[in-house]
Amino acid sequence: MNILHVSAQKPDSTGSGIYMSGIIKGMQKLGNKQVLVAGIDIEDNVENIENKFDNKVEFFPVIYNSKELDFNVPGMSDNMPYPSTRYRDMSYSMAEKMKKAIIASLKEAVRNFEPDVIVCHHLYFSTSIVRELFPDKKVVAISHGTCLRQIRSIDFKKDYILDNVKKLDRIYALHNEQKKIIANIFGINNEKIEVLGSGYDSSVFYNKKYKKEGSVKISYAGKLSYSKGLLPFIDALDSLDYDKNTIKIVFAGDGSIEEEKNTIIKKANNCKYEIDFIGRVDQFRLCEELNKSDIFVLPSYYEGLPLVLLEAMSCGNYIISTDVDGVEEWLGDRIKNSGLIEYVSLPKMKAVSIPYEEELDAFKNRLKYAIEKAVDFRIKNRDKSLNIENLSWDGLAKSLLGSLEKAI
Repeated sequence: MNILHVSAQKPDSTGSGIYMSGIIKGMQKLGNKQVLVAGIDIEDNVENIENKFDNKVEFFPVIYNSKELDFNVPGMSDNMPYPSTRYRDMSYSMAEKMKKAIIASLKEAVRNFEPDVIVCHHLYFSTSIVRELFPDKKVVAISHGTCLRQIRSIDFKKDYILDNVKKLDRIYALHNEQKKIIANIFGINNEKIEVLGSGYDSSVFYNKKYKKEGSVKISYAGKLSYSKGLLPFIDALDSLDYDKNTIKIVFAGDGSIEEEKNTIIKKANNCKYEIDFIGRVDQFRLCEELNKSDIFVLPSYYEGLPLVLLEAMSCGNYIISTDVDGVEEWLGDRIKNSGLIEYVSLPKMKAVSIPYEEELDAFKNRLKYAIEKAVDFRIKNRDKSLNIENLSWDGLAKSLLGSLEKAI
């Protein structure tokens, strides 16, 4: 099968980019021919992206900060791990430039490749452009969650997006709760939406079974932003009663909103426990850090489907995660009952990713309790882990391929 993948964002820098890359690599193993249209910055190296797929996937980039597109790559979140343009700040002129550039890359890709099906990533602007441009082609799309937050939060091209997403041949949700949200937002029949799930790269992320001694290591990986719940997480850490050498903390990641990032770092520097910021790292370095870690914490207020939980779990971590929509159901009862995961109830929200201030003290206490439980467990059980190889990208790619074959 010939498959064209389309994303407005960078294909190697976010959770949705990792998801798309995992699907492409899984499809490669199944013998499919694929090409990619995605956004990059003029300073990004096209060859690096093609090398990511062993030079077997031709890349037709939409290049930003260029003469035609004189602004940053748009981001599906307001705080991206690279300089980005927020959709809420995009003018009519910017949107038209973006649409024109995406159409040019799409036409070139289709002319050279003649895809059997087009797989779009995010139920948003670029997907709507694809559907409008190719009304007679099979076009499907995968929701990564953040697109739903965007369409519920801002009015950017809302009618255009709602109208064209309804016309997609099939939509893939990450879990059942998201399926309900998609059906409600877009007014789509449930039969058109299929739950696909998520996966991780088992060739990169696996348990190296290091012998762990000394301080219990707690890790976080993701954007340095308020929406990730890092400020109450640091407060919860600071309220622990362990000796300062009992635990060590490492944060991997970066943020594009300097004020938020600097506030988080300043609070961390005042914490009684050492918090080491290692910045944005590649997948192999992240695997190494997660293998050295005992406990992984994701205190986020909102997530599409956090792939990093699978990555951390595959490297042997005890998991603490907020109970963001669909995650507990997605991970399933085997993981829930493993004794290696703790779900923390979210504070009530006044808007997407924005909690009520009066809810935060109780949230910090819930985080503190979960961290204490995890640390006490790890002091006694440093080596216990869970095998989750069944949740790898290869299995997910097989499921998607089977569905696409039915669609065409």
